[in-house]
Order: sequence, then C-alpha cells, then structure tokens
Amino acid sequence: MARGHWGLLREAVEHLAWSASDQIKWLGAMMLPDELALDFDNVYRSSWLSREAGWITDELSGYLDEIDRLLTDLTEEGPGPWSAEGLQGHPAWARLRILARRALDLTPPAPWTVSSET
Repeated sequence: MARGHWGLLREAVEHLAWSASDQIKWLGAMMLPDELALDFDNVYRSSWLSREAGWITDELSGYLDEIDRLLTDLTEEGPGPWSAEGLQGHPAWARLRILARRALDLTPPAPWTVSSET
C-alpha cells in the first residue's frame, strides 16, 4: 500500500512542479486548476503511509507542508488563482513550482530500492 501511495505522491508533486503551460495542457478542457490541489491534498492527507515506511525525510516533509500551506492560502483567496491566468501569473504558483521541484528531487521513483548505506 505504501508503494502505491508513494507513486501517487510523486505524481501529484510532479504535476505541481510543471510549468504553467504544461499544467494547462495536462488539465485540458475537462479539468480545472483546482485538480492540481485536489490530487496533492488526497495524497498529502495519507502521507503517513510513506512516513511510516521511512521514505519521507524531515526535509521532504517541510517542503510538502509548505506546499500544502500555499495551496490552502490560494484556496482562501477565492477563484482568482484557480484559472489558466492564475496558473500563469499568480506569484504563489511560481513559489509552489519551486517547492515542488525541490520536493521532487527528494522523491526517488522507488525509495524501497535505495540503499541506506553510504
């Protein structure tokens, strides 16, 4: 179960790390930008699975917590940030992409195969 969660977490963070144009392309005409937040929120809430497996470091946890906080802040702003224009121009989205790229650097595709010996 933790392995499946890890894949979903990695995918949600990757989507947040994409450029605005890639996010808009992925969303297409059928999904709204809030899908990016909903996908993240779903796996963030169950991140205890990956934490218990030892795959979420303190550093990664900090990035994930900050991403969650920024997405909450955007939600509290109302509908403005949740549009193609918001994805492209809102400064919080630029900050989210930076945090997501940093988090993605700390999320190997298969942490269960990474040796803890150095």
